[in-house]
Amino acid sequence: MSNPAGTALRVFDAYNARDQEALRTLYAPTARTRRPGWPDDGGVDELVASAEMDMVAFPDLRMAPVFSATEGGATISEVHITGTNTGEIVLSDFGRGATGTTGETFPPTGRSMDITGVIVHDTDDDGLIVAERQYWNMLELLAQLGMFVPIPEG
Repeated sequence: MSNPAGTALRVFDAYNARDQEALRTLYAPTARTRRPGWPDDGGVDELVASAEMDMVAFPDLRMAPVFSATEGGATISEVHITGTNTGEIVLSDFGRGATGTTGETFPPTGRSMDITGVIVHDTDDDGLIVAERQYWNMLELLAQLGMFVPIPEG
């Protein structure tokens, strides 16, 4: 029998342990995922690669579930996300636009982030995640890191 809430907690545990292989095993091979700043949905490979980039940019990154609710195979978790940016940040189109740069990466800022987001996990009958949607305020994150460039008036 599937335990969607337990699966969601194992995602956070694997992420905090920097265990990309454990993270990968929690997703069905055909799972789709969406995160802020991504131009399109990605698959498991994109999710794991993104987690690896996060771990480089924020070696002390922590994802702590604050509250979770489950209905059927879906678990919605409010997540407290913290970390210090001591590694390069890979930028998406959104990140390049918000930072006013054309580069693919942004150098470490040395600044900390402390944001709250929501992550939705949909699981199948085997307890594997088949869809994941992540939500958090990208502008808040970029502002905390000193990367956001306000648009000039006029």
